[in-house]
Amino acid sequence: MGVLVAALGAALAFRASAGSQPAATTVTLTVPALPNPTVTVRVVPLSTANAIAAALDDPDKVAGLEDSATREPLAAELRRLDAFLAPRPALVPYRAHLWLVAHHSRPRIDPRRLAALLWCTVWFPRACG
Repeated sequence: MGVLVAALGAALAFRASAGSQPAATTVTLTVPALPNPTVTVRVVPLSTANAIAAALDDPDKVAGLEDSATREPLAAELRRLDAFLAPRPALVPYRAHLWLVAHHSRPRIDPRRLAALLWCTVWFPRACG
């Protein structure tokens, strides 16, 4: 299961009048569990929303998230990606790129599944049966 953090409140930021900044924004967390995804909507401070956005861009920033409701699922997702990459050193240099693409693609792709897709279709299709 992966976690998607979307809708970081851009609408609220644009609605704010010139010179003012909202204190909080809405964050939607989606865990794409089959057959029914879980969606949680929360209001978080802008600093938290910015930290979440940074963690979706860079896997190295996941550990620094103070918001445990977001950090824990993202960390679990990152552990699954790293477990897949560990025996496949050819993919390790692409770790950050896989993370970024998976979290910003529409529809969203689990980073481990994206890595597996590339591994089986681009690098070593015969290794995947």
